[in-house]
Order: sequence, then structure tokens, then C-alpha cells
Amino acid sequence: MKKIIHVVFFVALLFTCKNNNNKEASTEVTKSPQTTSKLTIITELQKLKPLSNEQLRVAFPEQLYDLKLDKEPVITGQSILGHFGGRKISLEVTDATGESHKRAVYFLNILNNKNFEDTPETKYIKKERSGISTFAKQYTEGFTELDFLYKNRFLIHLLGEMTPDELWQAFDMNELKNFK
Repeated sequence: MKKIIHVVFFVALLFTCKNNNNKEASTEVTKSPQTTSKLTIITELQKLKPLSNEQLRVAFPEQLYDLKLDKEPVITGQSILGHFGGRKISLEVTDATGESHKRAVYFLNILNNKNFEDTPETKYIKKERSGISTFAKQYTEGFTELDFLYKNRFLIHLLGEMTPDELWQAFDMNELKNFK
């Protein structure tokens, strides 16, 4: 009788330990929604075919509000860069597909990084503007760099001699509608 009680106790102990191990394993596999979303974006970017130089050129805006494009934009790799209103605003659009997905990965890592500390020369600002996550660097010299990911594909880089909010207001999102 003692042997039966010991065997039942031992089996129950093994069964309990096995259930605890399964619970621990399941918590290790769970990923945060941000990580899953980031991985999904990266996977999709790697599958897409980059736009041609001609497609980039046709999609690039001729003006931003009342600021006209200074001269023909420059295309380098999968990026196109143009200046508007006598270089008042510069706009760079990078098609972050294929091999250029690393630029989007870098931007997504910046958004998730919490360790940015302002310096006397630079203020770092992460802010959601019109439902879009943006990252800005505001320099004491009076200019701002503003980055965001458009349609989870195009990395947008704006540069202007204004505050981040003023730069965002000066930029019309409708000008990007041709980037598909």
C-alpha cells in the first residue's frame, strides 16, 4: 500500500513539473506586437521590387505648397532628393524595398529606442503627427531633420530651417500620393 501511495505521489509530482515547464516555454515564445509588426514590415519590404529611376522621378512632387522645386531632383540608388523654395525645404524619398530595407530597419529601431538624450546642440523628438510616427532632430543652429515611414515602404527625410512642427505643417502629405 505504501508503494502505491509513493508511486501516485511521484507521478503527480512529475505531471505538475511537466505542466510548469510548458507554461515557462510558452511565455518565452510570446513576442511584443511592436516586434511582430516590425518583422512583418521588414519581411514585406524584402519581397517588393524597387521602383525604377523613372518611376521615382515621375512620383516626386514638383512643389510643396507654394514652394517650387529648385532644379531637377537627384536620384542615387533607390533614393531621390530635391530642394524646394531656394533650399528652404529639402525632401528625400527612399524606396526601402529590396536591399534598401536596411534604412527602414534603422528607422524602426530608432523609433523603438528609448535612450536618446538631448545634447546642448541637438534635441530629439519622437512624436505621432497625423497618425504617423515621426522622429525629429532639432539643432540649435535653427534647422530640423524629420523622418517617417510612408505606407510602410518609403522612408521620408525632410530638412528645413524651422521647428519640427513647422516643418510638418509646411509639408503636404498629399504630395506623396504618387508613391505607390
